[in-house]
Amino acid sequence: MRGRVLAVFGCSESGKTQLIEKILSLTQTRLKIPKKGPTTFLNVYGCLFKGMPYYFIDTPGDENFVGELKWATAVADLGILVVDSTTPIKYHIYRIFELAREAKLPLVAFVNKLDSEKTQWAQTICDLQDLLEILQLPVVYGFNTSIPLTLIDLIENASLTEEGENLKFNSVPDQYVERVKTLREQLMEVTAEAKDEFIEKYLETGELTKEELLEGLKLNLQNQRMVPIFIGSAQTGRGVSLFLKRLLEIYPERDFPQLNHQNSYGFIFKTLYDPYAGKLSFGRVFKGSFKPDSLLYTSQGKEEKYTQILSPRGDSLEAIKEIREGEIVVFPKVESLKTGDTFSLEPLKVALPSPEMPTPMFTLALIPESRADEDKISGAISKLKEEDPSLHFYRHEETRELLVSGLGKVHIEKTVEKLKEKYGVKVKTSLPKVPYRETIKKPVQAVIYRHKKQSGGRGQFAEVHFHVFPLERGKGFEFVETLTGMNVPRNYVPAVEKGVREAMEKGVLAGCPVVDLKVQFYDGKSHEVDSSDLAFKIAAFHCLKKALEQASPTLLEPYLELEIFVPDETVGDVIGDLNSRRGRVLNLEKRGKQTKIRAQAPMAELLEYVVTLNGITAGRGYFVSKFSHYEEVPPFIAERIIAQAKAEVGE
Repeated sequence: MRGRVLAVFGCSESGKTQLIEKILSLTQTRLKIPKKGPTTFLNVYGCLFKGMPYYFIDTPGDENFVGELKWATAVADLGILVVDSTTPIKYHIYRIFELAREAKLPLVAFVNKLDSEKTQWAQTICDLQDLLEILQLPVVYGFNTSIPLTLIDLIENASLTEEGENLKFNSVPDQYVERVKTLREQLMEVTAEAKDEFIEKYLETGELTKEELLEGLKLNLQNQRMVPIFIGSAQTGRGVSLFLKRLLEIYPERDFPQLNHQNSYGFIFKTLYDPYAGKLSFGRVFKGSFKPDSLLYTSQGKEEKYTQILSPRGDSLEAIKEIREGEIVVFPKVESLKTGDTFSLEPLKVALPSPEMPTPMFTLALIPESRADEDKISGAISKLKEEDPSLHFYRHEETRELLVSGLGKVHIEKTVEKLKEKYGVKVKTSLPKVPYRETIKKPVQAVIYRHKKQSGGRGQFAEVHFHVFPLERGKGFEFVETLTGMNVPRNYVPAVEKGVREAMEKGVLAGCPVVDLKVQFYDGKSHEVDSSDLAFKIAAFHCLKKALEQASPTLLEPYLELEIFVPDETVGDVIGDLNSRRGRVLNLEKRGKQTKIRAQAPMAELLEYVVTLNGITAGRGYFVSKFSHYEEVPPFIAERIIAQAKAEVGE
């Protein structure tokens, strides 16, 4: 493909954006506003270098925004893993590697901050080699204990002097010759495995040419057999020119899913709402070319006219006359385009696969501060969901709260911040209400309730007789009518069932929905003038309430099933914490240097679990959860919940 797309990954403050800016300066590309502050969503930079369009996708470095990384891995040819050499390696680096491996995205590593006094670059390389389960070998290495280091290019077998774009290679200083020889042999040995003829040559001569080394590196990178390691400083530019040169020489060809029947198609990987430009849809073209003023078809079955196409240049967008294969296109104000859509100039039969978004781990309730905020929040939410598909907004069926779920506390905080600053919607937040339920523990027979009201004119009369039984957990509700004789005309039965169902909406303990019970309507009385549907509905409502009070009502709470992924050394602490949350461990499963803990625990104990888990595992643990079942709440906890519910009703 003509266009080349590189995704730049790394932890927060590792220097990702700075590295992109330095590379752009080497390609004579100007930036209007150099970026400040941490990246929380994908940013796309573009440049032309030696006649070829290059695009750099800057990704967030915080685990809270890992969903954004998945979109980048879906469209990039190559990932650059920027590693901070002044701090110990964080777990996020391993997570990036896992995401890249899952997406079959080749990776190179750039060990950054070489010119810092705090740099421990050699240790960082060792730690990387221990952490990532893949061959990793330096392509550029350094010598000297002082700064600046002497940089050695192992491909050229020479020391390096940089003057901007210009590189000057010199002979390796005598004192480093033996060490360089050892490092170079390691590199040749691994590189030779890329091709049979290289192996034969290396075994015979013990040597590979520069061209053979580069080809072998490219093949190994392409097949994800190795991660080449470079060192340098994005701040001072040290090693960046050589990094760029070698990067382009070993640039891999990545296999993307094909739509063979289409003449043109691409994939939307990012949606942004700009306060001035409106909706911007970023996509990569995988086949064909796109020009302004045409009709666009999407994988959602939509078609829409577009008038303009834009392309990233530096940190800006420029109108362009044609976007070709491999390049990044930006469609302004095409409302039918959504993140994850495949687009084409002709109708689509199938779509390119979208990455699966990570499971939310933290949820908050959103309460609009004013009526105006309430009116605006729906439109703002639809835009936020387009910009960040890893967010989930929904109205809980039982609690009626508007909830937002994301990957962590910071993710939700930034979303609330964006709601206010970008869309002018102010909201308060709170932990969500737990959807408790009520049920009964024993059957009650022959519960009778008579509804009689006389206030002049036609009165109201209805009498119902119920047997009420508990059902097995999870069975819900069963209503049976076993009337005999003509005490109650059958046309009143639907009204009785309706009254029962209404009574079940709020139980007698804490006003929670009632579940898992069977009501048998076996007898009653009626009046030929005063009976009505309304009278029987009211009688049924109160009869069930009366029955619930006699049937040992109890409170139920939802349990979640968890799969928790943690480093081996933190398993004991995580299990101890789960026990303190009334959780129970179902099993443990070893996965590399991680352990998967499968457990169950009450939802009430897990509302802020992601924060605790991050603390225990130093940010290296994560979990997925799903609803499991309901269980009876322990009496001492039920008392507190019931008292709180009654206090809220009394307010």
